[in-house]
Order: sequence, then C-alpha cells, then structure tokens
Amino acid sequence: MKSLLRVLIPFLFLLLPTLDGFAASGPIMLNMDIPAGAWKAARLKNLPKNAVVAVQVESNGEILVALLDSTSKGKPDVSRPLFTGRVERRLSFSVTVSEAGDHYLVFDNRRASESRAVTVTLRAAPSANDRPQAANKLMKAIELQLAQMFIFDPFPIGIKQCGTPKAFSDPSGIVLCTEYMAHLSDVLKDRKKTLETLSFSLFHEIGRVLLEKWDHPFRSNIDVADEFATVLMVMLNQKERAGGVAEYFSRNSSAYYAMKKLFQDDRHPLSPKRAKNVLVWLKDPGLVRKWQEVLVPHMKTALLQKLKQRPTPWTDLSLVEAELAKRDKKAI
Repeated sequence: MKSLLRVLIPFLFLLLPTLDGFAASGPIMLNMDIPAGAWKAARLKNLPKNAVVAVQVESNGEILVALLDSTSKGKPDVSRPLFTGRVERRLSFSVTVSEAGDHYLVFDNRRASESRAVTVTLRAAPSANDRPQAANKLMKAIELQLAQMFIFDPFPIGIKQCGTPKAFSDPSGIVLCTEYMAHLSDVLKDRKKTLETLSFSLFHEIGRVLLEKWDHPFRSNIDVADEFATVLMVMLNQKERAGGVAEYFSRNSSAYYAMKKLFQDDRHPLSPKRAKNVLVWLKDPGLVRKWQEVLVPHMKTALLQKLKQRPTPWTDLSLVEAELAKRDKKAI
C-alpha cells in the first residue's frame, strides 16, 4: 500500500501553483461607491494568458458586474464579456482569461436610482495548463493502486479546469479542479498546509465514493466520510498530514470562513468542528481496527494474504483469516 504514497505525494506537490513574480496573485480588496446612473471600472494590469481570476463581490443593492478584456477599454458597452452577472447581495465567480494583457472589472449602476457600496475581493493565479497531462497520469496511477487494494466498480480520478474554484466535481468519479488548488495555495500561503489540505480533501472524496459503491448505510454522512478518510490516511502512513490539516483548521476558524465564502463548498476544506473530530479520531488507538469490518470484505485477496503473513498494528487477523477461508470455500 505504501506504493500509493509514492504516487500521491509527488502528485500533490506537482499541482501546487507557483505564485512568485505574479503581481496579481492577491488577495486584493477594493471598496467602491458607484453613484446612481453611473458605472466604474477597476483595471487588472498585465494578466498572463490562462491566468485564473476569482472574484467575490458584495453590494448593498442590485448592480451589474462584468469582467472584460483589453478591447473594452474599461467601458461597459461590449457584446462579448468574459463574464457578466447581477449582484443582489453577494456574487462569486472565477474566469480563465484567454489572452494576456489588461482586463477590467466593471460595475454598472446606470439603471439604478440609488448609489451602491461595493466590496470586491480579487484573487488570481497562473494557469496550471502545463501540469494537467502529468497530473492526470499520476491520478491514473492512484486509480490503479486503489484497484490493487480494494474491490469496487472502477471510477475515474482526474484534474481539469472547472470554471469555478470548487474542490471536486463529476458524479461519475473524482475531478480535482485546478482553480481550487490555485486559490487554496493563494489563501493559505504555505506549501505544507496546502499539501495537507489537498491530501485530506482527496482522501475524503475517495472515501466518499468507496462508501457509496460499497452501499454503506451512512454513505451520505459527511462525518462518516471524514472518519473513513482519517482511517485511510492512518493506514497509508499519512497520520501526520491528517493531524496537520485538522490542527490548523481547528485553530483558524477565520481562515475556514474566508475560504468557505470563496469556494462555496460544504465539504472542503474542513470546518473547525469537523477538524476537531479528526483530532479526536487520530487519538483513538482502536480507530482503524474498528473499520476493518467494513474494509476486509472489500480487500483484494492478494492484500489479505499479505496482511495474514505480515500483520500491521491495525490488522484484525481473525477477520482476515475468516475472509480468506470464505473465498477459498467459494473457489472450491
């Protein structure tokens, strides 16, 4: 099982974006007053091609917002904006810019009879377009490693641009969004913390899908998925990383709520309450052994034979031997 780690760890390091020298990385906060019957524009200077820009707008009333390329010259009357939307109280969106150069964030209040107070939070990161091919190969290796460990209907694990900074998507499998990784790194500003957070998020999603495929009675419960993710990380010698992310978010509720507003994701990253649960589970010496009743029936025979020959501290040898005997009987 340790071979999975040799894939997972370099995979996560490969995906972390490098923000050095990218002046627009943010976060940048702007406060603007837009008079009734008027519009204002904020210029985003020298964005590189394929940069990912995440925008959060809060307003005390309805206003139109648009992200425009350099051809607009910052004027709101254009036919093809990169993004346009109506803000009532709060709006979050993410855009990958297709051409290098200046871009404009325009606030249009020309149809209103009252002024608007607007607060804007901008985050930007360079594209991860040079990484997906290699990262997807590593994702495929994780799929293969899981298939060597457990019995389940295969599901894809991949990486792609999603258009919004969410962590995972795609009901058919697991898709890690490049925007989420870029902005997570930007917010945390710490490579180790980002790696730990991504690690737990990935194990949470893998665990959630496995529980669904195994028809676990509490498969839709987020706390059960967290506990199962913790179990998998302990089994794969990732206890330190699980503890690192749990310790950080249990103590930094402000960081969690800031990211929750940006990502609009209930599962990623960990809330302070869920992080404290993980810390409790990590201190329980019987945690992993308790889950063997769920895991052993779904383990590949080769893994069971290996555990019988060389039991780990969490191996329930009686369950392993009983499962092997059951399979031998069926083979006769």
